[in-house]
Amino acid sequence: MDAAPEAVFSLPALRRAWQLVRRSGGMPGTDGVTPAQFGVQIDRELARLQAALLDGSYRPGPVRRFFIKKASGKQRPISVWTVRDRIVQRVVHDALTPTLEAIFLPCSYGFRPGRSQEDAVRAVLSARDAGLEWVVDADIADCFGSIRLDLLRGQIARVVASPLLNHLIGLWLHTPVAGQRGELAGVSQGGVISPQLANLYLHRFDEMIAAALPRARLVRFADDFVILCATEDEAGWSLDVARRSLENLHLRLNARKTRLLTFEEGFSFLGTRFKGRQHSRSDTSVSESEELS
Repeated sequence: MDAAPEAVFSLPALRRAWQLVRRSGGMPGTDGVTPAQFGVQIDRELARLQAALLDGSYRPGPVRRFFIKKASGKQRPISVWTVRDRIVQRVVHDALTPTLEAIFLPCSYGFRPGRSQEDAVRAVLSARDAGLEWVVDADIADCFGSIRLDLLRGQIARVVASPLLNHLIGLWLHTPVAGQRGELAGVSQGGVISPQLANLYLHRFDEMIAAALPRARLVRFADDFVILCATEDEAGWSLDVARRSLENLHLRLNARKTRLLTFEEGFSFLGTRFKGRQHSRSDTSVSESEELS
């Protein structure tokens, strides 16, 4: 993807992004500007934003961070970007989508056009019906917070030809967190482009699993995944491969939440409870990204 900056950041593209950001709502960023306030003089604001992007003067504002309590009782950090930064991230997200969709594997379902949690659940059921009765039910520990920015930047550079888009993503990854000296936004939970960047980072994991485990079936929704296998031995081997593949990306499994089991024993994935030949919505298992959608 190497479209001219004038085409990527055209006023129609910025306006489409603005409409999506406005629809999502949300609180103001560190500049105190709400979506409603930004929209009062939207033509002027978008023209100013376009000019800053094209002349190189655009800089993201510091992110505001707060914490929400997880079901486990732990705190999850959420970053709030300014409205203008959300708009630019949405434009870049949409510009990158065709390039990334051309390389992402079918096992990845989260935050991709035309794919949903329901599709991921159907893939699990299809694997079960094909005789893959053993399950690696896995959890990545602090996936978003553990992504190595240098490795991610290398992955971005390999697939994104545009120097401007590479530059912008680098700016966002290294944006400071307000009030937290030395802390960077990174792949911030709450960022418009963050699930897409996490998918790119985990694409290498998908490739390693597909190459090492041709008979197993990986179903991944953002940072949440299961591997379906025919036998207990294959499941044990698959767990080891998954662990080593994640270690290559400087990620690790949450040992307390990762286990081998069968459909007969039952497990939950993406809020669906699987038990034997039955499945039902349980709303007890969601990925980090899903909680933010």
